[in-house]
Amino acid sequence: MNLDLRDPDCKLYVCCTAVSVAAILATAVASLAYLIAAAPSEAYILTSKEESMGVTFPMICAIAFLACLALIVRDLFKRLKGRPAEERDRRFMRAPLSKAGILFAITAFTSMLVILISDLIGEGITESFTDDMTNYELMVSMLCAGPEEEFICRMLLIGLPVTLLCMAAGHKGSLKNFFGGFGMSRAALVLLIISSVIFGLLHLDGWSIMKFPDTFISGVLFGYVYIQYGVHASIVMHSTFDLMACFDVFLDGAGTVPIIALAVLGAALTLRSLLKIRSYIPENNLNEPFEGSLMEMWERERRSQPPLPRPCA
Repeated sequence: MNLDLRDPDCKLYVCCTAVSVAAILATAVASLAYLIAAAPSEAYILTSKEESMGVTFPMICAIAFLACLALIVRDLFKRLKGRPAEERDRRFMRAPLSKAGILFAITAFTSMLVILISDLIGEGITESFTDDMTNYELMVSMLCAGPEEEFICRMLLIGLPVTLLCMAAGHKGSLKNFFGGFGMSRAALVLLIISSVIFGLLHLDGWSIMKFPDTFISGVLFGYVYIQYGVHASIVMHSTFDLMACFDVFLDGAGTVPIIALAVLGAALTLRSLLKIRSYIPENNLNEPFEGSLMEMWERERRSQPPLPRPCA
């Protein structure tokens, strides 16, 4: 078996990614099932408090999350449908869901690393803002965090400036860049760092200072997915990671076990990313325009690769 992590066809690399993708989908299904099943008896809490979030905003976020999840899963099935077994690994690894899965596991690894360092230096990551929340309210809040924060910290802080830069440069179809998927560039890299700093600072309320490195790194990873594959991929990755953390609260700490398991996979995937760090450094100053529909833009990586042979009829 090929175990060289630098090789894109490495079986260990594919297996780690598949497990992480399964974790994303399982978290999404379990969370949505809980929210729907508990709604008749628990949803009242969303409007019963003086500072409650209400129902409208969670509904909008839930619809956005479901739409993004449907898009990213549809893309994966479309890539794999009707393909012979020897092609499936390569096609699977090109999918935005797979790329989000890789960085999902890396996010778990970096978060656990920050928590470990925090404990070692005696600076725990507090979460006082959750003390007065019910489990249902916390789950709804975490579901909303993905669409809300991706809109503010990625679409407004990265996508909008890139869109304006491209419009000023006379690129066609510049408005599509607002939804991400335009590819990394030096301009996008600067915006990614700035947006990640702001993302980290926004999370200091209710948390200790050690929340900043955790959310800064997460912001870089979420932002990278947004830049490379589109906002639908970053919303799914962001929301499911937050939702997975909820189960740790629900299960009195037992929910940490799957996160630790995912972090182990993330350690291997982080190693591979470090071995390939040069390939992530952009060479162009501004993004190259991508012609066609929004879905075609999001699938640009597949179009940029040499075509795989079609299965025999």
